[in-house]
Amino acid sequence: MSKKQNKLITKEILNNAIKKGAFLKFDPRLMVKNPVMFMVEVGSILTLILSIFPTLFNGNSDERIYNILITFILFIILLFANFAESIAEGRGKAQAATLRQSKKDSKARRIKSDGSEEMLNSSELKIGDIVLVKAGELIPNDGEIIEGAASVDESAITGESAPVMREAGGDFSSVTGGTTVLTDFLKIKILVGAGESFLDKMINLVEGAARQKTPNEIALNTLLIALSLSFLVVVVSLYPFIQFLGVSLPISWLVALLVCLIPTTIGGGLLSAIGIAGMDRVTRFNVIALSGKAVESCGDVDTMILDKTGTITFGNRLANEFYEVQGISKEEMIKACVLSSLKERVQKDLQKFLDENPQITKEQIPLDLLSASGSGLDPHISLQAALVQIPRISQSSKITKEELEKIIQENTESKFLGIFGEEKVNVLAVNIAIAKAMKKE
Repeated sequence: MSKKQNKLITKEILNNAIKKGAFLKFDPRLMVKNPVMFMVEVGSILTLILSIFPTLFNGNSDERIYNILITFILFIILLFANFAESIAEGRGKAQAATLRQSKKDSKARRIKSDGSEEMLNSSELKIGDIVLVKAGELIPNDGEIIEGAASVDESAITGESAPVMREAGGDFSSVTGGTTVLTDFLKIKILVGAGESFLDKMINLVEGAARQKTPNEIALNTLLIALSLSFLVVVVSLYPFIQFLGVSLPISWLVALLVCLIPTTIGGGLLSAIGIAGMDRVTRFNVIALSGKAVESCGDVDTMILDKTGTITFGNRLANEFYEVQGISKEEMIKACVLSSLKERVQKDLQKFLDENPQITKEQIPLDLLSASGSGLDPHISLQAALVQIPRISQSSKITKEELEKIIQENTESKFLGIFGEEKVNVLAVNIAIAKAMKKE
């Protein structure tokens, strides 16, 4: 959702609110859900009848103009409340429509088993299909990159204007349907079927956002109803008293008095509009609120950080503590975590580093950093492999190089019997020590 879509009121929303929403909401079946405004609508109908038949209830024909004026004012009050709610609802519908436009059916280049290509609609893709996406083309559906590296524009989904790098392997291999490849090409394996993509789920969430009243709104609405009923009793009881005294008082005056006695009329009419507008406001910040209650809960949050791997975290995982579940030993869990983090990403990053620094040869890089073995790994690296990473870790963690050297030395296991093997550094212990040092900073 890019920032250009965050416009408060568009021409289309305004037209729909004027032509449809504001007038359709005059339906008493809809208006009765808001008792305060329903009371005003009943009063406007009563004054309309008196405008047509001014002599009803012992009225005077000279009061016709006054009755028409009261009817018009009440109609404007109701129209304003309905219009505000229609605008708020229109924003939510527009958000879903914008997402649906991003999901427009595009052509996909599927690679057959024999290596040839065929063009078909993205909606025809199935799980497991391999597609080729070139620069300037939309990614047809959610998937994983199996070959290639490219810059991808994800602003339609994340709202971030800067393009991001996506490549096969590691933490940056997943792509989202509806985003655009800007450079090079990507071979993508489709992981979801039609209608099950991330964008489809977002659309369903926005369209299914429930208009649930918040606790504060329920309490305020109850107060408004109680006040309105008490004023209604006062006005209704006033008529027989005046008749008893022999004073002539037009019914339209009593209706106007009732509306004036409930100064909460506008507030009652705007309660639902305020709630819907709150849900839409957080949606403009790429947060989907499923109910008005969720919006109210956001009021207790001082700071919210919206991050995806690669902007703040950079995919660097530092474990502070491990909590194993029943049936799994802590040692097994630690080993599984290490294996899942080592993957082939290390080799790709090292190759990129070597390409950018031709003066450094592979012989200068410790052998265990070039290993891409997927099994039998233990959480240890050589002392040389640990020391060569000190500048990088110091820059990212803001810990001095001297302190990092001390941490590595404290977590280095000596040779077996002081003679056999090589000195090894416990990577997990070093990571935990670095995390604790960063907290102290």
